Amino acid sequence: MTKRVEQFPLTVERLERALVLIAYLIELDGDVHLSMYEKFEAELGELKTKEAIKNRARKRLESYLNEGGGLKAIR
Repeated sequence: MTKRVEQFPLTVERLERALVLIAYLIELDGDVHLSMYEKFEAELGELKTKEAIKNRARKRLESYLNEGGGLKAIR
């Protein structure tokens, strides 16, 4: 099971597709899948937050490097 998780990393796109699938299952089967939907929705929010933080950090670094700062100045 661990190898499978490593082969398919958790991404925003995969979680969004999973949420659509779970929404469909909720329509078919009812409330039995609500907790799974809620869990995936929370994971999606956390992943989006992490991605936003990484993007802000990346932009800050790019800005620093474009202003003439080099990596040597960071060390």
